[in-house]
Amino acid sequence: MRSQSSIEFLTTYSFLFLILGVAVSVIIFVSGAPSSTIPATCTSSGGPSCNLVQVYTNRSAGYTTVTFSITNSQGVPVNVTNTIVTVRSSTYIGSCTPSLMFPGQSSTCAASVGGFVSQTTLVQGFYLLNAQFCNSGVYNLSNSHCQYELVQYSGSFTAEPSRQRNMLFSFAATQAPQALDLLQFSKISTAPVQPSNFTTLQSGATGPVIYGGTVSYAYATPGTMLGTTYYGVVTQAYPSFLSSLGNPNVACVSPYNSLLSVASTTFYASGTATAHVNLEAGGAMEVFYKVAGIGTVWQNAFFGSAWKSQTPTAYTNTISLSKNLYDIEVWWMNPCGSGGQVAQFTSLPT
Repeated sequence: MRSQSSIEFLTTYSFLFLILGVAVSVIIFVSGAPSSTIPATCTSSGGPSCNLVQVYTNRSAGYTTVTFSITNSQGVPVNVTNTIVTVRSSTYIGSCTPSLMFPGQSSTCAASVGGFVSQTTLVQGFYLLNAQFCNSGVYNLSNSHCQYELVQYSGSFTAEPSRQRNMLFSFAATQAPQALDLLQFSKISTAPVQPSNFTTLQSGATGPVIYGGTVSYAYATPGTMLGTTYYGVVTQAYPSFLSSLGNPNVACVSPYNSLLSVASTTFYASGTATAHVNLEAGGAMEVFYKVAGIGTVWQNAFFGSAWKSQTPTAYTNTISLSKNLYDIEVWWMNPCGSGGQVAQFTSLPT
């Protein structure tokens, strides 16, 4: 009888033992798993959605940065006036570029959050965006009908520190109205002001990796540039899901129009540097930079010399950086056809 009872007991509860064994195995695996198995997460509590986050730490320079990408998922433009990142109960002032996000447009935000952090330490924190939005919509940005309302958006993030630094770019491809071509927007060569009557077609975020102080990113379609490499960087096809280069959104017959694309990022320079900026422009192109913050002035790297319709042409210049947080924007126009653009930054401090 006892043996029969034992068999019945095992038969009845064997499935439960199996489940318990699997659960214990999972707990042991998770508790013993290295931190690299924990994915980075970024979650918004309302307003612009948070797409991704990256934490970079530098032992020799003694600093850590948090960079994250957000997208304006609302039907009105949002202007981020101030960014605050909180890590380990300490707050740090950051910046978002571009600060003005049209509906559907993405922005890259960053903040320097103190000294070196061990790679075995999981960085958890919060962000707060002080912003204003135009409650009467995008078409009233440039007139007195736009009544701004002050808002706050918040979110949280979790990520492992990395010693491989990414320069996260937010991308936007915007289409001009019909019969509006490149020449009417030559003023963009001296100030990065997105026209309010352009329509955001595609937006997203991605990040090239910095190796040895070099930041590079290529915007191109194969065969349109001067060569297969550009200042040591292999020219890659521009991601079709992020850009409208080479598709029918640019009108090459009457009535002509243009496609304006913008790559934006916020970059922390750990010290003074003379950075080299190299372009290969198959349309019109310019690089703008400024110290992050309200009221700081944009500077342009090429003074409008690359802002013209042309066959692929190479440009190079230097910009002087101090130890600071910078907003960087790369603007380009394609008046007709696929075009191709390459931008590279070298000699940036790591």
